[in-house]
Amino acid sequence: MRRVLIANRGAIAARAVDTFRTLGWSPIAVAAVSDPQRLHTLAADGHEWLDGTGLDGTYDHVGRIVAAARRCGADAVYPGYGALAEDPALPERLAEAGIAFIGPTAGVLAAAQDKDHAVATAGRLGLPVLPHATGREAITGLVGEIGLPVILKPVTGCGGLGVRIVHTEADAARALALMDAGDGDDWYAERYVDRGHVVGVTVAVDAAGTVHPLGERESLLVDGSMKLLEASPVQGVAPGLLERMRADAARLVTGMGLRGVATVEFIVGAGSHWFLEVNGRLPLAYRMCEAQTGRDVIALQTELAQGAVLAPGALRVDREVHCLEARLFIEPGPDGRGGLITSLTLPPEPGVTYNCALDTGRPVVLDNIVTQVLACADSRAAAAGAVLRAVEGSGISGVAHCAEEIAVWLRGSGIVPERAGSQALGV
Repeated sequence: MRRVLIANRGAIAARAVDTFRTLGWSPIAVAAVSDPQRLHTLAADGHEWLDGTGLDGTYDHVGRIVAAARRCGADAVYPGYGALAEDPALPERLAEAGIAFIGPTAGVLAAAQDKDHAVATAGRLGLPVLPHATGREAITGLVGEIGLPVILKPVTGCGGLGVRIVHTEADAARALALMDAGDGDDWYAERYVDRGHVVGVTVAVDAAGTVHPLGERESLLVDGSMKLLEASPVQGVAPGLLERMRADAARLVTGMGLRGVATVEFIVGAGSHWFLEVNGRLPLAYRMCEAQTGRDVIALQTELAQGAVLAPGALRVDREVHCLEARLFIEPGPDGRGGLITSLTLPPEPGVTYNCALDTGRPVVLDNIVTQVLACADSRAAAAGAVLRAVEGSGISGVAHCAEEIAVWLRGSGIVPERAGSQALGV
């Protein structure tokens, strides 16, 4: 039996354990000594302890993950999603240790991680890109050329962390002053698209380089770097424009030499689209892909990592299945931590499934989501109504979270039929 180290925590680690057991692998979990939340380890065949504190020093620490893989005799490492899954140092170090990585190569991850390089590659391959610049001097020149607002991002940032919108000259001065305090070349800027929204196109690329669809989704509600609500199929984009995004996504992953599962994100506005970034990892919304394809995406990643060539039409997206997913992010307290979940009730709701692996009564130190609430139905309105009822019926106490923000948006969106919710938000 092959042994796999699940290099993640929480709900995605618990789910990966189930998938690999179904595949006949022996799954081994990891757990930080400093992390009180360890439910994800219970179903695994064993677990490896990680010393250190914080994500950077534990679950996202390449050296400690590779050492854990060596200790347990892992044949492969599966990272799921998050910063570690996008770190090119992980597959590089694993290759040196003779351990397989279930994901893209180090070279592809490095090219995708560097925003300046990824945008340059997209432009070279013919994808539309926004005016952009890297480094203080170039960013200053860009602002002088196109004006404000612009978006500033860390060049190698992950998951939207550190992104800021610069609207005024004062904002720009403050942001550039922060850059002067560090390394200006670590920042990337691009033109801000007013009232734009993000569309992600997820694909699977087999060993022959053939691109297969896994569906598309659009962000409905975003708070800072957090996507609180996503929906599929995409309805806020003209069909012809969406088809061009699918073609652009395929052209990009093929041109990069990517193999496995990846998501190409675009910003859409005023009837046009522009490339944003490419993520060569499991998408956070992977269950939406599974609902529309009937395929276990983690099992698919494993199959592709082993060199599979898929038959034409092996993956078909049923866009008659409407999905809407809400993410109940935890709002950190004054100490930067989530707190202690004293009670957690997730109500049964037809068509709704939850993705949660938090242990009530234990502090939440590293996790940032209470649960993902996924509804599948035959229309967006029905899916949104189910999510609203689930969110409003949830009972979560002990930590601050964004359930009310999601419920208020859904009620005011015009998507949900009147009287679709329960009216009583449990907090």
